[in-house]
Amino acid sequence: MLRVKSLCQPPKIWQVIEKKNKDGKLMKFTIQEIPEDRYEDAIQHMCTYFLVDEPTCQCLNVKNDPLFIQDITTLWRLLLAEDISVAAFIDNPNGGKPIIAGMNVLGIEVKNQKKNLSDQFKSEKIKITYNLLSITSMIYERYDIDKYINAVGLSVDPNYRGYGLSKELLKVRDFIGFTYGVPATATAFTSIISQKSAAGAGFEEFFTKNFADVVDKDGKEYYPNINSKAFKIMGKRFI
Repeated sequence: MLRVKSLCQPPKIWQVIEKKNKDGKLMKFTIQEIPEDRYEDAIQHMCTYFLVDEPTCQCLNVKNDPLFIQDITTLWRLLLAEDISVAAFIDNPNGGKPIIAGMNVLGIEVKNQKKNLSDQFKSEKIKITYNLLSITSMIYERYDIDKYINAVGLSVDPNYRGYGLSKELLKVRDFIGFTYGVPATATAFTSIISQKSAAGAGFEEFFTKNFADVVDKDGKEYYPNINSKAFKIMGKRFI
């Protein structure tokens, strides 16, 4: 696990944005690093929304697969511990802890330091998906770099969709990269919505593959009847 900051550093606030809701009321979202005491809330958010909505997860019905959930939550906890994942928080109108309106699980990938996480997975479904996500490593050659910010999951609470939070969460990677000396980012975007958000945040597309062409050795589709045509590897250089 790569740490990019000291354990004693408080979570950084990257941006505060204001949006008007349907009633014209101003809502303030604070996009910041996710503090350790909210890690389990973040995991719950991802299990509640990401596993239901993300196209590959929806296609494979992973929300009802205990092995997949066990593996993906283990992966998310490892990445959250790298201390750079971000969330858009909004005050809770009922008091208590701020609400996680949206979030993005981030980690740092370093050339020639493979994490070998797939060897620990018990779910065959997650091995397939993780291998698909791993092709973001093509960014090393594209930008001639030795490390980059990767992501395993971007999700927005349905109550806060329509305010551009996905794009704002992607845009703050610029600040993260500059602050921690990571020169670029790359992510596999699996839905047209996330792909549009990434393009709006300045990401460029450098690889596209139709899900119909993601097959096993016998030519059987891994994601039959998926509700997305293609996934795209998209990236951005900061430094």
